[in-house]
Amino acid sequence: MRTPVRMVIEIFRAVRYEILSTFGTLLTVILAMTLPGALWIISENLSKAELDLKTELTMDVFLKEELSRTRIDELKIYLADIEGITDVQYLSRQDALFKMREIFGLEMVSGLDENPLPPSFVLSVAESLHDPTAAEAVVVEIGELPEVEDVVFAGEMLNRLRNILEAIRIIGLIIGILVAFSAIFIVANTVRVAISDRRKAVEIMQLVGATRSYILTPFVSLGGIIGLSGGAMASLLLWYLTKIVSEHIVTASFPRIYDVVAFILTGLLLGMLGALVATKKHLKI
Repeated sequence: MRTPVRMVIEIFRAVRYEILSTFGTLLTVILAMTLPGALWIISENLSKAELDLKTELTMDVFLKEELSRTRIDELKIYLADIEGITDVQYLSRQDALFKMREIFGLEMVSGLDENPLPPSFVLSVAESLHDPTAAEAVVVEIGELPEVEDVVFAGEMLNRLRNILEAIRIIGLIIGILVAFSAIFIVANTVRVAISDRRKAVEIMQLVGATRSYILTPFVSLGGIIGLSGGAMASLLLWYLTKIVSEHIVTASFPRIYDVVAFILTGLLLGMLGALVATKKHLKI
């Protein structure tokens, strides 16, 4: 039991002797992990928004005027036969007003002198129409119907969201790689200073027969503690920022607990790698 206790004492000494550089390194690691973490959270929320948009994606066909029941049924059959249209619903002017009231509240419609909303067909679309080219052909075909005033499709929004999401993922990957190397370098530099300050103690431990793992453990643990603490504090900072954004700007969700644990353990791994780099280069055992 004395060996583990002794190792803990050595770790404590390493941290105590390098308290200023350790604290500075910890702050740097926190900030370094916060940036890719923020991009990760943005990417996760945009992915969720993309999935929701796919699920609720519709094509709205606005009509010039109310139609007879017979013509409505004819158009329903015609629209349902178009490839990529999975469901057709008709909304009268009154139905559209009720829907608007459900979404925006009674206050939004209470001041209206008359119903300004046109009748429309709401078309659910298959994934094949998520492609802008295929959707455009359908929009043009429907728009040529004499009863149709306008056709509005949010597929272009989905396409833009995909492009933004892809760009964020690429940027996040590049920044993540740069941050990983930076964190390893920063921790390695701190451990290198700790090794230099305790070189005589290391030489004495070698003379009395201390094992390689016994000598290395305090330094590797120092790097691991810095990385683990940096990851944990970066997670807390990201959680707080996500909470502020959700309360004041737009609803955003924080990653699941096991994703956060993986993020924190990544900090631990980077810290230990940095310490191993320092020990391999500056500690001859």
